[in-house]
Amino acid sequence: MKIIDKYITRGFIWPFLYCLFVFLFLYIIGDLLGHLDALVKQNIPFKIVRTYYLASLPFIFVQTTPFAVLLACVFLFSNLNRHNEIIALRAGGINTIRIISPVLLIGCAISLAVFIVNDKVVPDSAVTANTVKELYFDRNRAERGDRLDNITVFGRDGKLFYAREFDLKTKTLKDVVILVHSNNQVLKRKITAERMEWTGNEWRFYGADSFRFDKEGNVLGKPAVFRTPKLIDFNETPESLLKKQTQPDFMDYAQLRDYIHLLSLESKSTARKLLVDLHYKLAAPFTSVVIMLIGIPFALKRTRSKAMASMGIALIIAVVFYGANAVSLALGKGGLLPPLIAAWAANIAFAALGIHLLSKIRS
Repeated sequence: MKIIDKYITRGFIWPFLYCLFVFLFLYIIGDLLGHLDALVKQNIPFKIVRTYYLASLPFIFVQTTPFAVLLACVFLFSNLNRHNEIIALRAGGINTIRIISPVLLIGCAISLAVFIVNDKVVPDSAVTANTVKELYFDRNRAERGDRLDNITVFGRDGKLFYAREFDLKTKTLKDVVILVHSNNQVLKRKITAERMEWTGNEWRFYGADSFRFDKEGNVLGKPAVFRTPKLIDFNETPESLLKKQTQPDFMDYAQLRDYIHLLSLESKSTARKLLVDLHYKLAAPFTSVVIMLIGIPFALKRTRSKAMASMGIALIIAVVFYGANAVSLALGKGGLLPPLIAAWAANIAFAALGIHLLSKIRS
């Protein structure tokens, strides 16, 4: 069996790597053509373009891997069928599950790799790619000016920072809210300000109010009111605020989990939406295995004339899977489904479909 396992493994690995490379290449070419106008008009240096696409590679890898897995599965088992090798293996007493088990194990390994890349590599690289895109590729930058809206930053020192508007030119923030939490994530202090300006080494607050809370969340005494400019300790520079803008794509699983806990103290509806993203960070890597379970039954069709039709049906089902997954996530963020179910519903439903189709294939 070791020889057969090596043969099947090799037959899957090379098509998978080839398809993955092709998808990465096509994705970059398509995106490059989409930004071609900005590249030419703004004369963007090659090293900037290189930095952007190198930083985008981890994200592209995560997005394209399931399709590479699907095509590699269909190619492998259709090819084995075409040469009657599946029939020979079954005649030798090897059932279907045993035949496909090496590929399923590889699929689990790929899912683990996708999870690691998505959790450890994508957040930092996404920050780099997003910064380059906003500074150089964004066509609406001229219309928007040097201004960013709805800045949110989560600090590891227990601070949660929000500003409605950030003027990059004057380094001024408007409608500011700062939440300070204890080590056990209990709200201790809340600072609001009409605006805050960077003096060069410190932040100056205007129209600031400071509230203190006890362990039960009750306000302690009267709020401290500052109607004249006030220097308040806030250990972030304008540059670090830009780099640390809080989005789910920019955080790993642990950071997003802690951020949701802090945010739930202020906005439970927003926290619920992010909770869907948190669960999906665990569910998304298993897409490769689910897609594999869908594609294999169609690839094992015995007649040669149905090979292309089987591949087409598998691709259609994969597209339907992504559509169902998007609907499920939307229902979860809208509060119609629990976050855990919304994140895993498509995976479970289509994995069950794939297992059912496999069970109908004679051993």
